[in-house]
Amino acid sequence: MSIIRKIRSNLYSNSNLLRRCWFYLSFYRRNGYFLTALNPTTFNEKVHIRKSNPSNPLFSICSDKLAVKTWITEKGLAEIVIETYYSGKIITYDTLKNIIHENGDVLLKANHNSGPVYLLTESCSDEKIKYACDDVNKQLKVDYGKLKNEPWYSDIPPSILVEKRLLPHLGESSLRDYKFHVFKQSNGDMKTILHIDFDRDEAHHRSFFDEKLNWIPITSIYPSIITKIERPKNFDTMLELAKNLAKDFSYARVDFYNVDGKIYFGELTFAHESGDAGFNSYAYDKWLGDLWQQDPRM
Repeated sequence: MSIIRKIRSNLYSNSNLLRRCWFYLSFYRRNGYFLTALNPTTFNEKVHIRKSNPSNPLFSICSDKLAVKTWITEKGLAEIVIETYYSGKIITYDTLKNIIHENGDVLLKANHNSGPVYLLTESCSDEKIKYACDDVNKQLKVDYGKLKNEPWYSDIPPSILVEKRLLPHLGESSLRDYKFHVFKQSNGDMKTILHIDFDRDEAHHRSFFDEKLNWIPITSIYPSIITKIERPKNFDTMLELAKNLAKDFSYARVDFYNVDGKIYFGELTFAHESGDAGFNSYAYDKWLGDLWQQDPRM
């Protein structure tokens, strides 16, 4: 091997080593302990095992914001799917302006990533609408799977969608997001932990509850302020829907919106916080990991 090739090889090896070191240090900084990949026991460790070797073909289908709507509709659940006004490989200002004029407030997003998502209304300036179009068009060029090391996103054909906007609860600044963490137990039963995101646009906070809506003193990234909530209308229906939609996975997070008892599907997520949830206690990370009893890769 020539001297130049040796130098290139050493630089490449050192670069990979630096990336691995940075990854482990970042995990430690966020979660407070070093990642153990050989014998994962915590929730965050199992998320990283899934990311490193995903083995469920439904991950890509159900992470695709367009394909998952078809998947849910085929299950006979079309009534929980939010209406799509437009989908395509490009969005222009004129097209979007007409959609807003005809339908009112909309959400503009890409189908293959986690945003940013744009809320656009008739009162938005032309500059804001044009900027949103330009940005989402650019998003289609980014391989989100490689960016987040979540390979299933790389298999999604990038597209754009414009969706109906749902209005938040009276007196709240943003739509309340019900996120059901569903774990398939060794015996096939489904165990569910709920977290709710409040006031995302102003003072984001997050609280965790069990299936009976008893508060769990878990903090993850955002402060836990609300410890008691009124039982949402049709909560039992939401809970059963979450378990139904998660039954093909060892773990999945199933998100819903509930507008005065009308339930809408949000998304399916397979790597919550990409494995960097930063729980307030290792014990809770381990407790959630213990609920994840089947193969993380599935």
